[in-house]
Amino acid sequence: MLQKISLTDYALVERVELELGEGLNIITGETGAGKSILVGAIAALLGEKAAFNVAREESKKAVLEGLFFNCVNPAIKRLLKAHEIDAREEHGLLVRREFHATGRSRAFINDSPIPTAVLDELAELLADLHGQHEHQSLLRPRTHLDYLDTFGNLGERRAAVAAAYEEVQTLRQRHDELVRRHAESQTRRDFEIFQLQEIKQVQPQAGEEEALEAEAKLLGNAARRLELAGKICFLLYEGEHAVQAQLKTAFEALHELAQLDPSLQNLVNDCKSTETVLREVGQEVQRYQNAIALNEQRLEQLRQRLLSLQRLKRKYGGSLEEVLKRWEQLENTLAQLENFESELAELKTSLAQAEKKFAEQALQLSKQRQSAARQLEKAVPEVLAELGLQGTSFLVRIVQTPQADGFVLFKTQPVKAGRFGIDQVEFYLSTNKGLEPGPLAKVASGGEISRIMLALKSINAERDEIPVLVFDEIDSGVSGRVAQAVGRRLQKLAESHQILCITHLPQIASAGRHHFLVEKATVKGRATTSVRHLTKEERPLAIAKLLGGEKISETHLRSAQELLAEAGNA
Repeated sequence: MLQKISLTDYALVERVELELGEGLNIITGETGAGKSILVGAIAALLGEKAAFNVAREESKKAVLEGLFFNCVNPAIKRLLKAHEIDAREEHGLLVRREFHATGRSRAFINDSPIPTAVLDELAELLADLHGQHEHQSLLRPRTHLDYLDTFGNLGERRAAVAAAYEEVQTLRQRHDELVRRHAESQTRRDFEIFQLQEIKQVQPQAGEEEALEAEAKLLGNAARRLELAGKICFLLYEGEHAVQAQLKTAFEALHELAQLDPSLQNLVNDCKSTETVLREVGQEVQRYQNAIALNEQRLEQLRQRLLSLQRLKRKYGGSLEEVLKRWEQLENTLAQLENFESELAELKTSLAQAEKKFAEQALQLSKQRQSAARQLEKAVPEVLAELGLQGTSFLVRIVQTPQADGFVLFKTQPVKAGRFGIDQVEFYLSTNKGLEPGPLAKVASGGEISRIMLALKSINAERDEIPVLVFDEIDSGVSGRVAQAVGRRLQKLAESHQILCITHLPQIASAGRHHFLVEKATVKGRATTSVRHLTKEERPLAIAKLLGGEKISETHLRSAQELLAEAGNA
């Protein structure tokens, strides 16, 4: 339920904060006092476009806040989870909208900013507004299907149909994508085969390029390597002043010197070690020299191989890794082409089965809707008669749209299918005997729309999960006994919903569990609207004013008290 609502600098309101109650909340006030501002604010809070000039001053922003609690609808929980919004204590939601003088607005849920589309989705689960304003769901024929399915308790069947339709759409998309890819692949088939053959002819290997470059570098420098190795051997062993001969002479002198001075024996040992190392170096360089071969044929092979890899790299991605990746892609694509027929046949079979399943469920749902429609056609006029619309004809028109390529056959004709089946539902109405019913959205007045909605909500009270209902001037065109009937209906509906109702009629006002009075005054030369919760002692006077205007008599007060007593609100 909507526990609190606050308005700041909104239209004629400077600051209003209301604590609403459970059940039926009545809102009254003189014409022009600003009752519709309150309803407009609730509509704006729940995503509707705000009224013109919502901020009292250009430098300020208009702020609307509504605190909802006990929001346990699973759809609300899923929505919050999808957008990573945490609920407050007692499953609470704080909805806030800010409107700037520039026309820009922002929306928040539990202080988390959200897109307007998310607010719209949430609003449909929180509240339903009805009356003489643009937010009248009954004037949108697409909502009539929802009312019929709610009345027929067809939610589970409808959800199953929706799931079956989604399966059809998913398989159809897979089918179309497979055919599209196949068509594209067919046009590229010869080219891709050429590419694959070109890569396979070279047979590139991962890491091959580095090894080839290293080997080519060695072969390309073979002559210089031979020259350097020979020079080292010459300097160490072969030259006139070879290092080995010079070291041997130095070793002999050092050995003789150590015999004269034993303290130099360590140097003798070091010199001997140096001679051993030098001999090993010479031997290793000589082996290296002997192993060097001037193989021009191998070098040319390496160069040609590297050129082949370079050509592939330039053509297929700039690196050997990209070439190998393209090779794998080509093989997969061509393999898919080879498997296309079997994959397509399997997909067609699955799609046909899914379409058959959907068709069976959609036809069953349509049959159940027809049955529910006949019952609703009887129930609505009975309630409307209590609400002052005697002799009303109410029809539920269910039609199907022909579609030549439709996969669902209805009475042997292919028809259009959608997420909720094959039916388009629209309510038809005639409030005058002898006149053919016409589309409800075209023939019903504002007051009639409100009473039709009240009738539907009363009938669907046990099934409807939307917790908050707002009725704006539901009393239009009614009085006396009918008004009392409307009041009783609202009281009964308020047993399962929280209701906010703007009214001019004392019979309806007295039915409320809570009563709010809207007043307008001039403060410092500016019109200001305020709203206050009436005490039990104040209610008789407020209802008496609805009965007698400004001049209140004892008779008016007694009548007001009697109305309150009859409604159980004495």
